[in-house]
Amino acid sequence: MYRQLLLICIAMTLNVDLHCHTTASDGSMGPLEVYERARDNGVDILAITDHDSVAAHQFLSNKTLAGPKLITGMELSTTWSAMEIHIVGLNFSLSDPDLERIIHHQCSARKQRSLMIASRLVKQLKLKISADTLMNEVIDLALNRQKQSPDGFVLSRENIQTGRPHFAQWLIEKGYIKEMQAAFDKHLSHQKIGKLKAFWPPMGQAIAWIRALDGTAVLAHPGKYKMTRTKLRALVKDFKLAGGHALEVSGCQQPPGQREALASLCQDFELRASRASDFHTPANPWVELGRAPELPKGTLPVWEKW
Repeated sequence: MYRQLLLICIAMTLNVDLHCHTTASDGSMGPLEVYERARDNGVDILAITDHDSVAAHQFLSNKTLAGPKLITGMELSTTWSAMEIHIVGLNFSLSDPDLERIIHHQCSARKQRSLMIASRLVKQLKLKISADTLMNEVIDLALNRQKQSPDGFVLSRENIQTGRPHFAQWLIEKGYIKEMQAAFDKHLSHQKIGKLKAFWPPMGQAIAWIRALDGTAVLAHPGKYKMTRTKLRALVKDFKLAGGHALEVSGCQQPPGQREALASLCQDFELRASRASDFHTPANPWVELGRAPELPKGTLPVWEKW
């Protein structure tokens, strides 16, 4: 008992960030840039969790890293109760043959989803270009973002990730909109684009995938889904029943009382707690690597057993 308490105390004093993004998905910095920024911010344990991708980890596996302990990770898009829910998978082997199949499935769905977004934008804006042309321009934008990074990380056109943030940037660069949030509100909301969640697997399927990799399944940013307390509790219950391991309890820009409420859900459902910034870009100083608050007392850190 004493040893367990000691390990928890040590784990609680570490600066841990288990959710962030690079140019392998919708971040603005390359993998090595993100790693070095985390090091400079005093992060002790870092998980890079790009959407449906481990390309950043594959890139960094060939680098000599001096800084935080790097944990493998990815963020999977899923569905639950007609909603899009994100599950972070952590601490799995990059060499597991099932990993490639999982990523192939998600990337195929993401490409279909992106092409649908392109088609809807062509109709919305009454463009004189085809959806394929728009799609190629968005891919070019994503590639150019990677090429701007000094760490040399660039994917092939076939492996490039595109999502709504890339389409938002396209809308800004083409002059259709001035700000990122306005792009989402006016053109890229679910009401404007349609049922984008239809492309993703059920939440339970994603959790099963992560468990098959011997990884840890974490419910990402549960406070951001704009659910009632009753519905959030139902989500966490189903997450636990499906084999989920932890909730992201501490994040950046949380309203008062949210950390404590999520910590209480961890206790009620015997789940561990994670700490995560969900960092994407230094352009948003309120969401920074290693700056999420410490976990509330009484929670069990998800990284304690690692």
